[in-house]
Amino acid sequence: MPFYDREEDKRRMKAVLSGEPNLVYFVYGPINSGKTALLMRVFEELPEEYRVFYINFRWRYVGEVRDLIQVLFRVKGKKEKLSVFLEKALKGGAKLFEKLGGIPIPEEVFDLLFRRTERAEDVFAFLKDYFSLVVEKGYKPVFVLDEMQTIKEVINTAGKPVIHELFNFLVGLTKETHLCHSLCATSDCLFIEDVYSNARLEGRAEYILVDDLSKEKAFEVYEEFGFREKERVWEYIGGKFGDMIRLYEKEKSGLEEGEALEELWRDEVGKLRMIEGDIFERYEEAEALWEYLGKFGEVWERPVSIRKEKKFMFFWVDKNILFYNPVRGTIRPQGRLIQRAIGEIVK
Repeated sequence: MPFYDREEDKRRMKAVLSGEPNLVYFVYGPINSGKTALLMRVFEELPEEYRVFYINFRWRYVGEVRDLIQVLFRVKGKKEKLSVFLEKALKGGAKLFEKLGGIPIPEEVFDLLFRRTERAEDVFAFLKDYFSLVVEKGYKPVFVLDEMQTIKEVINTAGKPVIHELFNFLVGLTKETHLCHSLCATSDCLFIEDVYSNARLEGRAEYILVDDLSKEKAFEVYEEFGFREKERVWEYIGGKFGDMIRLYEKEKSGLEEGEALEELWRDEVGKLRMIEGDIFERYEEAEALWEYLGKFGEVWERPVSIRKEKKFMFFWVDKNILFYNPVRGTIRPQGRLIQRAIGEIVK
């Protein structure tokens, strides 16, 4: 598949990583806007001294601290000192450690530290020492947590959310010790809002928006995909890169462009119909929820008052129907396909 070089997004990301670690960065945006693809491209183009430790929680179940430990670490080797093991791993030439594989650690060290523990604080203390070793060996570590909202329900031994403890640790890595760049990627912006408030991140965190493409840039990508009726394609899918790939794959399977667009749209209508049936069966405020969604059938983006709209906004954002931008204080459909579906069935 073609990758569209988001030069401005890449430039900003590289500028962040070129300086001294000082802030935790939230890489956020609507679903399927290309956040992970952008990160991967940036990591591939970093100078040789960088080492990226990338953890993707997307398909990993994390219900308790023990699960978190299993996701974070990749056990390799047997009886080796951590410093010797790490030197070999870092010299392996891979700037980006294996996706979903976890942070490499020798089996003996893992058994000693984590086999019997369920203490998140032990994990974070070890990681601080680990990244210190990486720096001592002349490398620049980058710690990336993708789709980390999936661990928001995990609690520590004191009964408090681990996620707040994790962000305090990330602040320590960046703002306090300047050891390691920390990036947190997510499409769940309500999660960002909650963490920002409860983990006291003011002045310690910054946002990087990876949005759907503008019309001008989207048309350039349409050209790469071979889409013919560009105006019509824009009306259906806009600048959402994930939907461009879906359309491309449907065309490759033999559908005409118009047929493929209609099929994508019907999929969204079906998804919304299922949610409609569910809310009218289960929620007393179904009419109000449905009426709130109907505002977005024609209006693409509007300011939001969390105090007044919180209940309805949270519901539709959680369903991945609406996208909340915590920086702009606005809310909109997750994409143009969804907006067309809203306009069709929410009267």
